Amino acid sequence: MIGSASCTRPLHQALIPLAVSVPPAALFIRGKTGHIEMEEELDTAPALERQRPPSIDYLFEITNFSRREIQQLYRSFKELWPNGTVALEQFQAIYASIFPNGDSKSYAELVFRNIDQTRVGSVTFLDFITNYSKIAKGTVDERLDWIFTLYDTNKSGYIAYNEIFHVVKSMYQMVDASLQPTALATICRQHVKIVFKNLNIANGGRINKEEFMQRCRADTEIVNTLEVFNSFSTGLLNF
Repeated sequence: MIGSASCTRPLHQALIPLAVSVPPAALFIRGKTGHIEMEEELDTAPALERQRPPSIDYLFEITNFSRREIQQLYRSFKELWPNGTVALEQFQAIYASIFPNGDSKSYAELVFRNIDQTRVGSVTFLDFITNYSKIAKGTVDERLDWIFTLYDTNKSGYIAYNEIFHVVKSMYQMVDASLQPTALATICRQHVKIVFKNLNIANGGRINKEEFMQRCRADTEIVNTLEVFNSFSTGLLNF
């Protein structure tokens, strides 16, 4: 069970010119309302079968969140997943609840794999908060780095046509499952063509991370759109 409306507040996707939908796991976070007292540790209850997170102090040092924001995020995370880990199927269920008119399974898996960098098949609160920190409050380079790894599905260090097509197709399917295969393929080809043009990639070519980040940084529209994530973060955590 995903959770009640009282404990979750969807953070709707933000589309940037590269057709990347972010933030990642933070689509659902909404803590219980009311006064929250700060604690020395995130969870003082017996661990049992639960994955225990690092201390607030440690997370404060390695992320861009305040101690209070960390605790708010953890309380919401724990309310949804009491054992402290998220499996792929559970992650896909969150996306399905936010995009009921689409088929979000493929895109949710892309995001999940990007967060699960150790390839253990589950996401912990540490995985979640470090990734969300990059997207919500990171530098332009941190955000672009996260976006690049999302597109680099085979982890080759390059983004090629088929990878961009796969991500773009997954996003359109997530938003609207009624698109017919022929129409979907046509839309995706047009979209990928625009991406290739914006990034100055030769037809049939590919781009590495350094080139990707350099060309994105040079595009004022992309940089300005990335700044939107700051406002998303403020709205998400301001409760």
